[in-house]
Amino acid sequence: MSMYFPSKKLFSSWLNGAAALAVFVGLSGCAMQPGMKAGGDNRMQFIEGLASTPAACQTYRQAYVRGFRENVAALAAQNADAQDQAQKRLSDSRLKLVDEGLTEADCLRPYCIIEPLQNGRLDTWCGYRLDADEGEDLYQWLDWETVQAGMKRSQRG
Repeated sequence: MSMYFPSKKLFSSWLNGAAALAVFVGLSGCAMQPGMKAGGDNRMQFIEGLASTPAACQTYRQAYVRGFRENVAALAAQNADAQDQAQKRLSDSRLKLVDEGLTEADCLRPYCIIEPLQNGRLDTWCGYRLDADEGEDLYQWLDWETVQAGMKRSQRG
């Protein structure tokens, strides 16, 4: 799943399609998601798995989320320079992966979506989808901040 930074020229028409994009992302297949069985500990297994990936992947994921959020803020403010800077940071993070002998596909990155708000404002949400531990839902969603806190706890032991 590659990151999409809409161009400044397409801002208004793109904004109208943002809701459709959010629905599409929510309904699309999860090809990058590792297979996990329900059993009550999917969250812990998932977070431990992320924590065991190369450090370059964690750095890339952090840059991806930061770049996505910065780009959306730049779009909302219609700030072309800030949007260009966010795109450059993402490009730089991909180059660092290549320097480590990795690709984006080697690093499980979160889904990031744009949430349109009133008065043309935009917000973002980033997180992961995995099989539900319990209940009738097929999936559960873990937001980026929860996963980051869990990874810190996991690394401390």
